[in-house]
Amino acid sequence: MFTGLSAFPLTPVTAAGIDEQGLANILARLTEAGVDSLGVLGSTGSFAYLTRAQKKRVAELAAQHAGGIPLMIGVGAYGTEQILQLADDAQTAGADALLLPVLCYQPLTDDEVFAQYETVTRHSSVPLCVYNNPRTTGFEFSDELLARVAALPGVQSVKMPGVRLEPARMQRLREILPAEVAIGVSGDEFAGRGLNGGCEVWYSVCGGLFPHCARQIVDAARAGTAVASAS
Repeated sequence: MFTGLSAFPLTPVTAAGIDEQGLANILARLTEAGVDSLGVLGSTGSFAYLTRAQKKRVAELAAQHAGGIPLMIGVGAYGTEQILQLADDAQTAGADALLLPVLCYQPLTDDEVFAQYETVTRHSSVPLCVYNNPRTTGFEFSDELLARVAALPGVQSVKMPGVRLEPARMQRLREILPAEVAIGVSGDEFAGRGLNGGCEVWYSVCGGLFPHCARQIVDAARAGTAVASAS
């Protein structure tokens, strides 16, 4: 699940709502390209602007058209009760994993964030990916908090902003995170740096738009071709 190229598609919408055929067409391109996993209802998928019913429908369509490729579904929301409802919808639809960012209006303490992740992991029957997206959410995980959350049962990956994934940072993350937790790079311009530095997975907007190109980058990194993967 948490390896290689994880493609994050757009959620196409019209004035009438979700463009279901458009989403099916996008997913068909991704499955044909052989991406390693799909990530719907992340930032790229406009989760913050969709109703619960729309998110549920996107989850159902993604599961229907995933073609056997592992599917991660975002469940971000401001309230824990809302997150649990979205997690139920995602798991009922057929999610293989959940993606959870920290969303808040009033600033949250580390203990409050930890409690939210702890609640969600207890409630979920599929693995969880921790989404650290400080530029968008305004909340950045400290190393201490990231280590605490990553140690929760069910947490199997962390989605990190790529701008800081230089070798020393990667070494530090590997020291504090459980060995079974995959480190993923996001921010497509930093994919080469992250993959060459040891990230197990690329959470990719590019992969949702140009899957064949992104596939080549991941394959190059896996083969140890640092220059090609960084270009």
